[in-house]
This record gives sequence, C-alpha cells and structure tokens, in this order.
Amino acid sequence: MLNRIISRKNRILLSEMIKTDFKLRYQGSVLGYVWSLLKPLMLFAIMYTVFTQFLKIGKGIPNYAVSLLLGLVLWNFFNEATSSALTSIVDRGSLIRKINIPRYLIPISSIASAFINMLFNLIVVFAFAIPAHNKPISFITPVEVPLLLIELIVMTVSVSFFLSALYVKYRDIEHIWDVFKQALFYLSVIIFPLSKVSSVKIQKLLLLNPVAQIVQDARSVLTYGETPTLNGLYANRFVMAVPLGLIALALIVGGLYFKKTSKFFAEEV
Repeated sequence: MLNRIISRKNRILLSEMIKTDFKLRYQGSVLGYVWSLLKPLMLFAIMYTVFTQFLKIGKGIPNYAVSLLLGLVLWNFFNEATSSALTSIVDRGSLIRKINIPRYLIPISSIASAFINMLFNLIVVFAFAIPAHNKPISFITPVEVPLLLIELIVMTVSVSFFLSALYVKYRDIEHIWDVFKQALFYLSVIIFPLSKVSSVKIQKLLLLNPVAQIVQDARSVLTYGETPTLNGLYANRFVMAVPLGLIALALIVGGLYFKKTSKFFAEEV
C-alpha cells in the first residue's frame, strides 16, 4: 500500500534518506551497528538490577526480565522515532530550501531508521522470549505481533507528524515533549508489572493509553500469557476502540496539521 502512495522517484529518495540516517547514527563509533543491540541490553541490565535486586519490584513476577526487555525495546522505538522526527524538518532545512521534495518523507525517514533499529532489538527479545513463554506459541502469533507493531508505527507516525510540524514554529516543544515523554514512560507500565497496581480501576485506566495497551498485548503474546491486557480486564473486545480511536484521532490531527503547515517550512526553517 505504501508503494502505491509513494511514487518510484520518492521511494528511491526515501531509501537514500533512511540509509543516510542509519549510517550517521553510528558514524565514528568503534562498534558501529553493534550498538543497536548493546544499548537496549545495557539499559535492560541496569533497570533489571535496580528493579529486581534493590527495589524488588519484579519479585515473584513470571518472566519479568523478558517482559521488561520487550517493553524497553518497544518504548525505545517510540521514544527514538518521535524525538528524531521532531527536529527532522529543521535539521534538513538546507535541503528543503534547495530541493522541492515531499515534506512528509523527512519525518518518515527518521521513523524508518528507528524501526530498523527496533527490528535488530526484537531479534534479541525473540531469542529470550520464545523459550521462556509459559504457553506454546500460538499459530496466530505471527499475525498478532505484526498487527501490534503496525499499531505502534501508526501511533508513532501520527505523533511525529504533529511534533515535527509544530517544532518548525515553536522550538520550545522539544523541551515540553521531553517532560511529557518521561510522564508517559511511567504511565505505560514499562518498568513495573501492572499487577503491582492494587486498584483494578487504575489498571483499566492505564491500559486505555495506547502505548501501555500495545506493550501489555505484546507481553501477553510473547513473554507471559497471563499478562493483564485491556480485553482481559474489561472482558469486552469493543473497549479496544478507545486506544485505536485515540490513534486514529492523532493520525487525523497530525496529518492535517502537517499538510497545512508544510507549505511554509522552507520559509520558517
């Protein structure tokens, strides 16, 4: 479908932009692309030590280590993609002023670069998750995992379009987004098990957050089948309309705002 939307000429351009972004990420480093695997593993080792050995948050939680790693990988993609896309238009200001290219390709290239990084990380997650899962991997798992990744990507694109367009005019948005991300990180049950929240009402409220819903569903599929999920807590599949509706709303708002303001990017960057 994406190939139908993006012309052949623009696909070639997008491909080159993605390659450039990914190469620049590790330019000058000794280990190069190996950092794609080392960074999440090092962060995981620190958080696992702190939250299991010292704070005891993960004590008694089945497959907590793998669940934590999976949550960090998914969150890091969202965090990295939105942060790099936020400044992408301004960073490529000289290119925009010289060449007439579709503006939407710029944040998409940043997101695609982060997505490639996530795929490397997920290889490590699968290596630990599959043997550790408490139930046999279902035949629908190859369908569920891509659907969850698509949901995450759509949400990331929606937020990135809005932020990148907003940042062109309002540079303070970078600092605001940093604070908001920190709050969202803790509200998305990345580091603490949802079962540690004593109130079922608060559990239900937390899972209406699309990031938390995606992370918990992914954990249920890949790491621990008894992980609390949105459908499980509400016992109503129609409740999925809430996070999906929020993502659809973000896509509409972000897409329209980006389209409306993109014609002025060359003047404002």
